[in-house]
Amino acid sequence: MTAIRAAAAAVPWRAVAVVVLAGAAFGAGWTVNGWRKGGEIDRLRRGYAEERLAQEAAKVGAVGDARREEQRRLFEQAEIANAAKKEAARARADARDADADAVAGRLRKRVADLVATNRAGGDSAATSGSTAAGDPIGVLADVLERADRRAGILAEYADAARVAGRACERAYGALVQQAKKGPEAFP
Repeated sequence: MTAIRAAAAAVPWRAVAVVVLAGAAFGAGWTVNGWRKGGEIDRLRRGYAEERLAQEAAKVGAVGDARREEQRRLFEQAEIANAAKKEAARARADARDADADAVAGRLRKRVADLVATNRAGGDSAATSGSTAAGDPIGVLADVLERADRRAGILAEYADAARVAGRACERAYGALVQQAKKGPEAFP
């Protein structure tokens, strides 16, 4: 035990006291700094959480706006398609007007009568109903009849193309108008 007392007597107590006090001060400072930094970290976490909530709300709003815009576009396209169908039906009805068909039928009958009269005058092929190779009126009547039928087919195609083109223009115009207004104009 004397060795311990001799060692204890050799250690300066003031130096030990200074080291202990310095350690205690360092520990207290470390703890206080931890509390301060912990509060700062909590404040940053709250800020990030609020920012995430704001971004999520903005995302939900943007998705809702995009859905409303999509529904508006689909509705407008459906209206345009319905209008195009009605316009095409009107065009077909106008093309197949009873008066126009009747006039065309009377003209065809008159041409057929004239051709038959011309054939009966001196052609033995008239009884068989075929067009003689040397009969220019018969050939002309046949060409005119075919041309009339083809013109009717082309007119129907042209009417359908015109209706489809106008519907496409209206649909594009509806989309371009909304794009010019910008996303803030979404309902």
